[in-house]
Amino acid sequence: MNNAVSLTNLSYSVSGLDILKALAIEIPRHSYFAIAGINGAGKSTLIKLILDLIRPLPGGEIKIFGTDNRDTSCRDQLAYLPEKFDVKKNITGQQYLDFIAAVYHLNPGKKKFIELSERLDFPSDRLDSRVGGYSKGMVQKLGLVSCFMLERQLLILDEPLSGLDPRARYHFKELMRDEKSAGRTVLYSTHLLADAEDLCDQFGILHDGEMKYQGAPEDCLQHYQADSLERAYMKCISE
Repeated sequence: MNNAVSLTNLSYSVSGLDILKALAIEIPRHSYFAIAGINGAGKSTLIKLILDLIRPLPGGEIKIFGTDNRDTSCRDQLAYLPEKFDVKKNITGQQYLDFIAAVYHLNPGKKKFIELSERLDFPSDRLDSRVGGYSKGMVQKLGLVSCFMLERQLLILDEPLSGLDPRARYHFKELMRDEKSAGRTVLYSTHLLADAEDLCDQFGILHDGEMKYQGAPEDCLQHYQADSLERAYMKCISE
C-alpha cells in the first residue's frame, strides 16, 4: 500500500447543508500534503472525518495505511494537533509533556523535550512555568512539541502555524524539512499558501465542499499559469 491516507466518495452534511461533496484524495506515504482553503471551507471537518471523530455519509471510505479508519489500531501510527489546541492553565509545560509521554508509554526524557522545544524557538527554561503564563504562540509550540516527540509515521496538523510569528514559522518549517529524512507523512491544513509552497510536495485546494485541485504545487502553478501559489489559488476558486 503506497498511500498513507486514502479517501473515496467522502461526503458530509449538516442539517441538509453539504459541507463536503464526494471527495477522492490519495496522500502518498512520505509526502507532505497541504489542504488549503478559506475559513469555513471544510478543512477541519475533513480532518475530523479522517480521525473518525465524526462520520461521513454512507458510501464514503477512509483508509489510513490501508486500514479502515474506524479500526482503532490505525491510531497507533499517527499524532494529531487540533486547530484550537489548549492545555490546562495550572500545569507546567513539562507536566503536560510528561503526561502525553505516559499516555503513549514513552520515555523520551527531558533532553528530547528540550531539543524539540529549542528547535521550535520555545525557550526550554519555560517548560517549568505554568501554561497560564504562556502566549498563544507558546501554547501552539507546546502542542507541536508533543506531536513531534511521539515520532509517529503520520502527523495530522490542523492549522499548525496558527499563532506563530514569522520567526517561529521559520523554525517550524526547518524542523519539518529535517523530519523528511525520517520518512514521515504530514497532512496539514492551512490558509498560508506561501508556507505551503515552501513545504509541501502535494497540495489540495478545498472550496465549496469540493477538492478543486490536487497535485504538486509546481503543477498547480503551471496549470493556472501563475507565478505564485496564492495567484494560482485565486484563479482556481474563481472558476
